[in-house]
Amino acid sequence: MLEHTFCHLPGIDVIEEGKLWDQGILHWNELREVLKEKVKSPSDMHSRLLLDSLDFSRKEMDRKNWDYFFFALPNQQKWRLFPTIRENLLYLDIETSGLGSGDFVTVVGTYDSKNFKTYLRGRNMDDFPEELSSSHVFVTYNGAAFDVPFLEKEFGKKFKNRHLDLMYILRSLGIKGGLKGCEKALGIKRDLPYEVNGADAVRLWWQYVQYDDQDALDLLLKYNKEDVVNLELLFIKSYNLKIKETRFFGEVIPET
Repeated sequence: MLEHTFCHLPGIDVIEEGKLWDQGILHWNELREVLKEKVKSPSDMHSRLLLDSLDFSRKEMDRKNWDYFFFALPNQQKWRLFPTIRENLLYLDIETSGLGSGDFVTVVGTYDSKNFKTYLRGRNMDDFPEELSSSHVFVTYNGAAFDVPFLEKEFGKKFKNRHLDLMYILRSLGIKGGLKGCEKALGIKRDLPYEVNGADAVRLWWQYVQYDDQDALDLLLKYNKEDVVNLELLFIKSYNLKIKETRFFGEVIPET
């Protein structure tokens, strides 16, 4: 989808982009050929600017400099990056001891489409910032307001990783209701013995701490894993819904 995208170029918004698509200009290469003809006129400075910007986009894509596209793309269009940066995505979700100012992170779960990892308070949680790469792009649900600030408070540092918060992508599709509500709306089912929510996660943590209840810990960790791993399927489904709003509906991503 990124190579069909023009709304990151100077002077082109999604409306102008749509007009280009209507003219049959659907790819960077096609736009480049059109611009090469236009720049033959010395007075057409805008076409020269667009051509230079397009060539720069190609260079940055070949370099895998995704920071450029995070900067250049409108916030509402950053979902288009998904297939291109998929190998950099780190799905992330945390559990906490509560929601008060004195509460802390109990579990951090991460998933990179291949491997899931749990960072547990009192065991290996300090490994999380050490094992995090600057190239990782966080994918969360409401993580911009919740998970990342909690993590920054926990570790006393700012995480400068790029971030895609699925809550806003889903809201643009009219899908609301929290992570579990969005999952249900999109037909995603959980493999848990009963329906666990955020309040249950707090209770399970304290049950484990106060009574050394390993069953409570196991359920908490399984709940967190469902939260994290389901983010990938949620992103795929929301991306496919977004791309169906364009003329490139044939480029949906398989869900399995």
